This record gives sequence, C-alpha cells and structure tokens, in this order.
Amino acid sequence: MSRKKYLALFVAVVMMLGILLTGCSSGKKQSSTTSSSSEGKSYDELVKKLPTLKYLTDDQTQAKINAQVFQQMWKKNLGVNVEIETVPFKTRLERMNKYDYQIVMAGWAPDYNDPMTFMDLWTSWSANNNSGWTNSEYDNLIKDAQNTNDNAKRMEDFKKAEKLLLDEMPIGPVYYRYISYSVKPDVQGLVRRFVGGDVDFYWTSTKSGTLRYNLGEEPPQMDPQQTQDAVSMNVINAVMEGLMRYDQNGKVMPGIAESYTVSKDGLTYTFKLRDAKWSNGDPVTAQDFEYAWKRALDPKLGAIYAYIMYPIKNAEAYNTKKITDPNQVGVKALDAKTLQVTLERPLPYFPDLTAFATYMPLNQKFYETVKDKYGSEPDKMLYDGPWVIKSWNHQQKMVLEKNPNYWNKDAIKLNKIEFSMVNDRNTELNMFLTGQLDVAQVASEQFDRVKKAGYEIKSFSDGSSWYFQFNTKDPVLKNANIRKALTLAVDRNTFVKDILKNDSKPATGYVPDIMWGNKDTFRKEAGDLLPSSDVKQARELLIKGIKELGLDK
Repeated sequence: MSRKKYLALFVAVVMMLGILLTGCSSGKKQSSTTSSSSEGKSYDELVKKLPTLKYLTDDQTQAKINAQVFQQMWKKNLGVNVEIETVPFKTRLERMNKYDYQIVMAGWAPDYNDPMTFMDLWTSWSANNNSGWTNSEYDNLIKDAQNTNDNAKRMEDFKKAEKLLLDEMPIGPVYYRYISYSVKPDVQGLVRRFVGGDVDFYWTSTKSGTLRYNLGEEPPQMDPQQTQDAVSMNVINAVMEGLMRYDQNGKVMPGIAESYTVSKDGLTYTFKLRDAKWSNGDPVTAQDFEYAWKRALDPKLGAIYAYIMYPIKNAEAYNTKKITDPNQVGVKALDAKTLQVTLERPLPYFPDLTAFATYMPLNQKFYETVKDKYGSEPDKMLYDGPWVIKSWNHQQKMVLEKNPNYWNKDAIKLNKIEFSMVNDRNTELNMFLTGQLDVAQVASEQFDRVKKAGYEIKSFSDGSSWYFQFNTKDPVLKNANIRKALTLAVDRNTFVKDILKNDSKPATGYVPDIMWGNKDTFRKEAGDLLPSSDVKQARELLIKGIKELGLDK
C-alpha cells in the first residue's frame, strides 16, 4: 500500500471515530459537571489535576490507528488527555525494557498449551516482567502451581492469581487476536496453530505437490537453540523434529521419541528414541538431545529461550552460573536410544515443551565443523524433520524439499515448499490473486477484494493476549485505581468490531480463550473477569485514584 493510501486510510479511520465512539459505552452519557468531591470540586476540575499521560506505540499503521482510538476513548469517557508517542518497533521494545514508558500496548503469545506460559510472566522473577509490578501472594500462587502434579489444583491457583492480577491491573486486557487468511482450493490439510510458530505443513497437500507460502520476512535465526521468533520457528518446525511434535489438534504426539515413561513421583521422564536419521545419514541419538539441551543452557551462548528449560533439574542453576558443571543438569543419554530427564518438580506438560524449538537435537560432530555459522546457510545445518532447505536466496526466497531420510517420509505429501519473504500485505495479496502464492494473510480492508475474487476467508487464533501494559513505577500509574479506570474506559466490543474488523475477540480476562484448563478451556472454567467496558465505574475509580495520589489538593 502506498504512503498516500495509508494516510488516506488513517484519516478516514480517525474521522469515523467521532461517530463510532458516540455511545460506545453501555452506560448513559456522563455529566462533565457531576460533583465528585466532598470539597465541592466537580469531576472536570479534579480530572484537570491529572497530568497528560503518554501512550507509546510502534510505527506500524494499525498500531497507530489503535493508539488514536484509545486516545479518543480515554478523552471522551474519562476526560483524560493522552499524548501518543510513535517510535520504531525495536525502539518500543527497548524502551519497555528500560521502563521508559507510561502506557504501551503489549501482547504475549504462548510457548506451550498451558496457562502457565501466561501466568508466570508477571512473577517477580520473570525476565519478561517489565511492568514493575510484583506481588508476593501472586508469586506464591504461581510457585504452588509449579510444585504440584495435580492439574485441578494448578488451575485453581491460576484462577486466584489471574483475579489478583486484574484486581491490581498492572495490565489491562483488551483483545485475543485472531488472524484472517485465504488459501487456494486445492490446498488441503494446512494447520494453523498458536504454539511454536503459527503454521504446520505436516499434513498439507496440493495437486502439484508444491506449496507457495509467504514468510513475511527473512528468518532471523535458524539455530534452534538460539531462535526466538515465529518466522524462524515456522521453518524450523518444517525441517527439524524434537522428541515430540504437535498433532493437527494441538496435542503432542511422538516425534523422534517413539514413547516415554514417567516415574510415579512425576520427576523422571525416560524417552525411547525411534530409528531416525539426520539428513547426512547419521543416526539421531539421545546424545544429540543431551548435547543440544546443555548447549542451550550454557550461559556463554546467551540463548533467549533458555528459561523454557528451567523445569529440568539444575537447568536454571547452570544457566545463571550458580553451578558450572553441565553434568549436574538433569538430562542424560543412557544409551544411543534412551534419554533420561530429571525435573526440579512435577510438570504435567513437560512433553509439550519438548516440541519447542529450543529442545530440538543437534549433531555435535557436524556443529563443531561450522560452529557459529550453524543455521546461516542450507549447508550449514543438518535436518531431522520432514523437509530440508534446498536453496536460500536471502531476503527473497527459500525452497524446501522433502527429506528422503525422514523416518515418516511416506506420511509427508508435499514434495516442495517455496517460501517468499514479502513484508507488504498488499503485495502478498496481489501475489495470491495472480497465482504466485497459495496462501495469503488478509487484512480487514482487503476482505471485499478477496471475496469478490471468489475466495473464502478463514481465521485462526494465534493464541496471543493483547493488553495495556502500565509502568507501575511511574508516579501516576503506580496507582491501581487509575490503571483500572483507563482499562474499563475502553470499549473492547467497539474496538474489535469497528476497528480491527476481524474475528479477534474482546478480552474477558488475561488468559485467552483457547488455552486448555482442567476439563475445558481455562477461560470457560475461570469465567469472565472483565466487562466490555464500564465508564461509570471507570470515572469513579479515576477520581479515587486522583485523591489517593493527593492531586486533588
């Protein structure tokens, strides 16, 4: 889309907001002169005491539109002035890590299918908690959930923790993201998922045996132990395989591990490996897993996702240099086909973790011939998955071909996958409509064009929860009532329906609606913790917060 078209779209959306936001809240229109103080000061007089707040956003078009929407909702429903500050995406992340912000829209996508992947984010020990909020009761609930193998008990702990989180609201949930896309009619069995990347080609077929798919950008890091982005993980999941992998329904199934057993205390897993080969013909062994996992935990590597291995005994201690002997880490190859893993505590979802990229195996002999160049070129990597990288024209195209050495090659229907690396959504759609791509992500403003061309629009949850993140170290936003007021003043239904215009859902809690709980989804079991909006309560909370900060003097 050209710059002029982006500008026109942005202006049009902003002009529409005055109409969309009229009556966007469920309550009656609030009087701006209602007395809210025993001293006789009006609501408006008290709100004027509040300094202008700053909302940090990145420079993507949709992000800027979202910021404008929230700004106007806060002004209309609360009378609060919010200034928008736009920076590049990378800068936004850097500033969040430095606590150089007041309000920011952030999101978290799951690493595995369990609420813990969301809940432990806000513990005092989480490296990803850059809200400044800590709560000892919350920490204890998460620790309790970590130290029991009773899934029902774990979910009760999570429910209490989530309620506590939203009672103090260092984050204000806004929506659960769903992504829209379209596929050519002859594409069958394409699986979209919400963990470890968002697409799986394992069951996919086309009439030609070739699938053309847009990655959106160059895979930044193809070293499984070091990767941290969904683009790279989409490719890694195609060319690599761990002990387990995900099936079509998002449940783990055997991968390189043919089977496993668990000790009665839930602390020891013993994986039996099948007869599998690397793409160079070497056997895939238990030693390949032991070497890879200890490499991921080696503090010298600095792997971002090393923490996902912390359930393993002494993994955290080794990664954080509290111990220096890797042999103390609870992973050991008993023989070529047997891998024994000892955990710090019972973890019912541990097999799910072994499907994640960080847990992929590594052939030590091959790695030592390429070292830091591993994963940088097709010949600088070995493959134990369904496909191999045949060619890689950086920043432009990558071609995968079926791996003749893959243990389950007869089940793989695609002979070739051609990856494009186009980061413009309009270019991607044009390629789809002109027959250059078999799959395309579709933005809401493109829906009519796709439907007129005769294609169906599908959607899937990428598992992410999006929320306002507040800097609780800030002199104003350290107040919980002000944070809650800003959250409740935003009408999630209006935002999803009239701004996002896709299948995303208004958030009714923090953990999204697709994460599994005990016997049903966690969201159904925990219930709704947030209304679509509550302007009346938001205004009351805002005044309460202003007084608590002493700004009413």
